[in-house]
Amino acid sequence: MKTLKLMIALMFTLTLSAQSVYNLTYLDVPIQEIGKFVQLHNTITDMTVEKRGDFGSEFLFTHFQGSGPNVVIWTNYATVEDVYNDERVNAIGATWEALPEDERGEFEDLVRQYLPYWTGHSDEIRTVDYEKNVLFSEDMDWDTNFLILLMDYSTTGEAGPAFNNWITKPQVEAGVLLSGGFSTHLSGAGSDLQVWSLYPDMMTYAKSFSVSGDVEARKAFFGAVGGSHTDTMYRNQGYTNGGKFNLSGPNRE
Repeated sequence: MKTLKLMIALMFTLTLSAQSVYNLTYLDVPIQEIGKFVQLHNTITDMTVEKRGDFGSEFLFTHFQGSGPNVVIWTNYATVEDVYNDERVNAIGATWEALPEDERGEFEDLVRQYLPYWTGHSDEIRTVDYEKNVLFSEDMDWDTNFLILLMDYSTTGEAGPAFNNWITKPQVEAGVLLSGGFSTHLSGAGSDLQVWSLYPDMMTYAKSFSVSGDVEARKAFFGAVGGSHTDTMYRNQGYTNGGKFNLSGPNRE
């Protein structure tokens, strides 16, 4: 068993004291090559993560349903400065220099396969208060292939707190939601408001529709958002854990 829920929760909340940020990296990996990308990301991250800057945790999500790119990398940071200090390419170079000469060729081959997937990628930085605006279930286990529903809206109102009162809080209390919350846009191309909900599987997600939320909060939410919005569901493929990338699910390393 490698659930280690408490340890993983502590890892995730390393940078979650008060206001912090997260960076979303979007990659258009071809569907038929996602499995290959996940394995390459696993290996490259293991080899380079110690050469990168400071970050609290990082998750790799792959497209499950809805609109949106095929791969999203969610990285938590304490500050915006930490985002810009986390330079993956430099970490790859530093790793190559630290390798014995007889191991560099194999590493170069992996990098040649991996880096093309980053061509044309985009990033956005978002502000989040994990203590105030995010809720977690007591049964939250990060070491699973949970589903995350990302919803992006245009808004100038108090839609985030209304969403939590309408959806997040009642669904966590009902035991169908692992975690949920919201963030606001800081830099890069992105929406004013991003809300998310984490479900253990599709069966539980379907059950969530039977949970009745706060009617007034629902009215407040839709009264504060405007224009078009996007909904995309992703599956968790893995996360950083103790300086290594851990593939999610039982008996996966």
